Amino acid sequence: MPTPPLRSTAVPPAFKPMTISPQRRTSRYADLLERPAMNAREQELVGALAESEQRDEMRKDTMIKMQAGVVLAGMYVDQAHSQLQAAEERKTQKKGRRKMGDGKAKWLTSDAFIEMCVQDDQREEEAAGKEGRRGEREARAVELAEWKKKNDVIRERNEVKKQVFEADKAAWEAEKDVAKAAKRRPGWGKPKWKDYGPEKLMPRPKKLVEDEEDESEDGEGNESAAGME
Repeated sequence: MPTPPLRSTAVPPAFKPMTISPQRRTSRYADLLERPAMNAREQELVGALAESEQRDEMRKDTMIKMQAGVVLAGMYVDQAHSQLQAAEERKTQKKGRRKMGDGKAKWLTSDAFIEMCVQDDQREEEAAGKEGRRGEREARAVELAEWKKKNDVIRERNEVKKQVFEADKAAWEAEKDVAKAAKRRPGWGKPKWKDYGPEKLMPRPKKLVEDEEDESEDGEGNESAAGME
């Protein structure tokens, strides 16, 4: 079923922001983390607690950035909505014009009237062409903005995964040193980046008709988020 055209009377979906508590500058478990460990088991627990707290802070930071992005997108939608309404009003006003509308009788086959009809049709075609091209540019801008926003979210998720991976890798390196001193094997395998689910960036949206302006845009779509090691 084809999607109906978007009108200015359509109401955009509302977004209700969540209340997010401020990020802490000091650890809520500072006393536990600063307390010296009595054995290897306690050292592992202290490391796990520090890693868990760091992960929570990274998740909160990601949530704040995502919510800010949604708010900015809502402001953009409001602006586009007002521009669409103004364009529809201009289109309605153009339809109300009349050729030679002075109320006087005229021959519909006169040269002057025919010439006026031809010129008026040409103006309407030129205006429609300009309006169509402008609509295509605006739609392209919206499409690219949405693509960049989604890739930014993917980068943020990959960055969180990368930090967790680096923390796990550091913990494994410490375990390897302890195991080497004790002449035993490490208690777990070395972490691999691919096991943390890195995401690839979305490809750049293709345009049916390429122009110089579009070609000059950045080549962000060729970037891959998979090889972050």
